Amino acid sequence: MQIMDQFGAAPGAESVRMPDGTERTLAAEHAAAILVNEQPAFRVVCTPELLPQLALGRLLTEGWITAADEVERVAVCAQGLKISVQLRHPLAAAEQAGQEVPSCCTDNLTLASPVRLPPLAPVPQREIPAVWVDALADAMGQGLPLYRATHAVHSCLLLRAGKILYRCEDLGRHNALDKAVGCALTEGVPLAECVLFTSGRVPVDMVRKAIRAGVPALVSKSMPTVQSLELAEEYGLKLFIRQKK
Repeated sequence: MQIMDQFGAAPGAESVRMPDGTERTLAAEHAAAILVNEQPAFRVVCTPELLPQLALGRLLTEGWITAADEVERVAVCAQGLKISVQLRHPLAAAEQAGQEVPSCCTDNLTLASPVRLPPLAPVPQREIPAVWVDALADAMGQGLPLYRATHAVHSCLLLRAGKILYRCEDLGRHNALDKAVGCALTEGVPLAECVLFTSGRVPVDMVRKAIRAGVPALVSKSMPTVQSLELAEEYGLKLFIRQKK
């Protein structure tokens, strides 16, 4: 897989003067279009960093791809407004693609959908030591840099073999998870050996993302819904709830 990122990253927050005259640090919103085989696929509103990873993670967790080796190239334009993903195979899309808003956190849009998404599959079963979960909870409790500065973003941590590999932040919990998954894809980290920790709620769509990513466990500081718990149990995804200490 070739990654051509002409944009890189921009500051995720800016210091601004508020109407009351005080100086505050606020999170920055960045909008970009994700194209797959030159076909508009997603519009994302995110923090302006890790755009290739966000696109790769989004394609995997939404079922457009099942593995990194399906991707030939990811290219981000100099302004970061277009993320082009070229697959090694054609992508059949619905003739009349609708628009839907899959995230309540940001202004993300799904612009098109494949005709056939692969069905969900059971996740790999792996023993998750309690010390791993505690390490994730401790790290999340300390807060990541952008959250500490703005208190207005979500975070996602990815752990493998007891070590936290990636700490990703974004405006939305879906984006943060996709960035962490995309980081693993770009570096060849086997997701079947990883655990994710999300700072956000765990409804069905977040559980579905974790299942499509193929991780054995998802940790959160928030409680799941009835339906997300049922879905996790159906596909063998372990859910852990850990409040920060």
